[in-house]
Order: sequence, then structure tokens, then C-alpha cells
Amino acid sequence: MKKISIISGGASGLGFEIASLLVRSGKNIVILGRNKEKLDCALVKLKEIVSDIHPEAIICNIGNECDIKKLGDHLVRNQLSAEYLFNNAGMGLFVKADSLTSSMVDKVFEANVKGMILLTSEILRLTPKEEELTIVNIMSTSALVGRADETIYCAAKWGARGFTEALRTELKGTKRNIIAVYPGGMRTDFWNMPGQVRDLTAFMDPAPVAEKIVNAVLLSDKMLVTDITINRR
Repeated sequence: MKKISIISGGASGLGFEIASLLVRSGKNIVILGRNKEKLDCALVKLKEIVSDIHPEAIICNIGNECDIKKLGDHLVRNQLSAEYLFNNAGMGLFVKADSLTSSMVDKVFEANVKGMILLTSEILRLTPKEEELTIVNIMSTSALVGRADETIYCAAKWGARGFTEALRTELKGTKRNIIAVYPGGMRTDFWNMPGQVRDLTAFMDPAPVAEKIVNAVLLSDKMLVTDITINRR
């Protein structure tokens, strides 16, 4: 079977930077996203990096179980086996607690928790137990501290962190390595939300953040890496 690295939310921002570094490292990658135009654009850029690597882009809403099953069928049909899974997709919502609605809660939890769980479960199911698999759950420093105006976002990220810790305990002693990543704010499209304005001047560039993550992940076969927190100075 062909070994691949899967990156959710891989069409832009941190996910795209991770995908770029993996391609440069000679990894076969599959990027996932919901926007075909963004995926196509990212794919063109990735193919320009290394001529003998053939990255793939798949439209997939990871919070939708039907999309996840279609992805699983695609991997089986093409004899693709995940070596690395980067759970990077997510969305933010920054409003006062008294403004929250059921729709807001559903959207934020689907993107940040439900999607991570569904995608991870499918990849675990499909990856032969005798093969090594590294799962990288990229969350946020909002999974470590509570912040004003981020109640629902923090709740979702803390849920993702709880899933990550429990998963690590469940898979202890197997060939599955779980890495939790907690990056601070970055200058990405993540902040392009209607009605929300943020000064991103002091925020981090996603490229060096991706470099720290990928370097640690690719070294995980030589040393035990469990948690990575990345903050701006």
C-alpha cells in the first residue's frame, strides 16, 4: 500500500504550509477541504514544489459522516494507507456568551471536535494495526486557557483536547503516536469572519509554525514527542 500523509484544512493557512513542507520532505500527501476552488489552487502550488511528488486534493467536510465514508472508500480503492494524519481543520467564533445560538454551537463543534473525531476514527479503522501511524491534533492555546468572548470556541477546543488525551491513553502500547499541538494566533484566513475585526500585526506567520510542527513530527520515530505549545514572543 502507498503511504500518505493526510492534512485536513490543507488548502490554506497552517494546513497548506504543513502540506508544503511534507511535499519537500518527499511525502505523498492528501489535503482535505470543503472549497473546491481553494483546493485546486493549493494543489497547483504544491505540484510546483517537487516534480516527482503527486499530491492529491479531496473535497471533504470532515464533520459530515457521509463525506468521511467516501474518503475512506477512496483510500481503500486506491490502496492508500495513512502514515501521518494532521487534524488541522477548524473554525473560530468570538462573541459574547449571551449571544450564542444553537446554530453557532453546532458549527463550531462540528468543525473543531466532531470532524476531528470522525476523521481520526476512520483512519484508525483503515490503518493496519501492524503499521505505524502518527496522529497530530492541532488545536489552539484556547484549549489550555479560558478567554473572554471565546466561550464556545474554548469549549470546542477543550473538547478536542479531552478527546486527544483519552485517545492517547486508549492507544498506549500500540503503534499509534498521538501528538497534541497548541499554537497561538497566526495571520491566516481563519480570522476572515463577517463582523469580526482583529489586529493581526503581532500574530505569528504560519510558515515557521508549520516548520516547528513538521520537524517535531518527522523526528517522532527517533524520540517521543507528545505535546507542542507554540506562542509568539
